[in-house]
Amino acid sequence: MRYNKYAMAVHPKVLEKDFENTVDLNSISDMYLALKDKSLSDLDDDTLNRIGKYLEKAWLEVNSRLGVNLRDREKLYPLFFELNRIFGGKKKAKAAYRGVRLSSALDSNAISKTYPNSINEPEVLEHLESLAYGLRSWTKKESLAEHWANSPYRYTEKDMIVFQIEKPDLVIEDGYVSEYFWGNHKLSFLDPGELVLYIKNPKILSIVPSDEEERLYYVKIKDMG
Repeated sequence: MRYNKYAMAVHPKVLEKDFENTVDLNSISDMYLALKDKSLSDLDDDTLNRIGKYLEKAWLEVNSRLGVNLRDREKLYPLFFELNRIFGGKKKAKAAYRGVRLSSALDSNAISKTYPNSINEPEVLEHLESLAYGLRSWTKKESLAEHWANSPYRYTEKDMIVFQIEKPDLVIEDGYVSEYFWGNHKLSFLDPGELVLYIKNPKILSIVPSDEEERLYYVKIKDMG
């Protein structure tokens, strides 16, 4: 089995279908500097309210093609990282899960066509690496990832994927930060149980089909850094 020595970027064909940003990226650096090396007691409500409103627009609705697109999403990393530090979020999780479907920009049934040899198919591995790579939304609960991959409200004939990773580094987690922004500003930019990970160089370790659902596969990965 291979893995990329260098970070696997989002596949160019996927980026061709990417949306245009609906928020101003130029303001990120100023917000980052307002958070850098600060504690919560150093920050005024107006600053945190402005950052919370920005992240709500930039992150919460990316699945609806609103906010920061795939190409630029990593630019949010400094804001998330500093907020997680300020609000005492965990640096690691025991495990994380992400539910997705294979991209129609590539072959959306690439696994079901090639299984059980999928793990040896370079195009399949590249497709999966592209979906796991980067600053992405994950969850603490495998059942929630299964729901996102196989939602009854979003029927699909595409192959469905639940990514699994053990002991990943966290960028930010839903928790105290969400409690603060909702409690003080009625703002929400993370879903319940959400983890944000930055996977720099994913290696596909295994691909296992579901015993219960056709075209649903559990894909275990490791970040090679």
